[in-house]
Amino acid sequence: MYNVRLLEDRWATLRHVVEAVAIVCAGAWAFYTFIYQEKIKPAGEAAALNVSISVTSLARSRTRDILNVTSVFHNTGRTEIEIAADGFNVWGERYAAHEAIQSREKPDRRNFTDALPIGSRRLIRAFAELRVAAGGPVASNIILEPDESETIPDVIAVPRGEYDLIVAQVVAIPVKTSVSGKIKVAIVKNRVGGYWLVPADSGVAEDDNNTNFALPP
Repeated sequence: MYNVRLLEDRWATLRHVVEAVAIVCAGAWAFYTFIYQEKIKPAGEAAALNVSISVTSLARSRTRDILNVTSVFHNTGRTEIEIAADGFNVWGERYAAHEAIQSREKPDRRNFTDALPIGSRRLIRAFAELRVAAGGPVASNIILEPDESETIPDVIAVPRGEYDLIVAQVVAIPVKTSVSGKIKVAIVKNRVGGYWLVPADSGVAEDDNNTNFALPP
C-alpha cells in the first residue's frame, strides 16, 4: 500500500496569495470608484447651481423696444436638485446729461471717474416665486439632473429712448431633491425696488447673477 502526498509548489502558493490580494484590491477600487465616488461622496455635497441671465433685442420701432429677458438654471453638481425659489429683476437706467468728476483716495484704495453718472434708475419688471420645495404650487417644480439646464424667457417692452441701459438680475435657491421637508424662503423687497430671496434654513444659499444691455439710440 502506497501513501501519496501532493505538495504544492511554494511559488504556486505565492501566486494564489497574490491573486487573492489582487481580487480584494480590485473590489475595494470598484467600491471606491463606483459607490463612494459616484454615490456616497456626491450625496454629501451641497447643491451646485449656475444661474445666468441675458437680455436681447427682439424688435424696435419709433416708439418702443421689445426685449427678451432669459434666465438659465444649470445644475453643475453631481446630484439631482430642484429650484426651491427663483425670480428676476429688470431696471432701466438713464445717464445724466453732463459728466461729473469723482475722486476718492484712501491708503489702500484709489478711485477716480470723469464720466456721465447715472441720473435715474427705474424698476421695469420684478418677479419672484416659491416653488414646490418652498411650499409653492404643485405644478411649479423645476427638477434638474446633473448637467441639465432649464431656460425661462420673458418678454418686456420699454419706451424707445427712455433708457440708456437695461440691468437684469436673476436669483434662485437650489436644494437637493434628497432633502426632506419644505425650505423656508422669504420674498423681500430690496432697496432698489426689486425682489430678493432670503432662505431661513441653514445650509441653503441663494445664487444670483447680473447682466447689462445697452439700448441703441
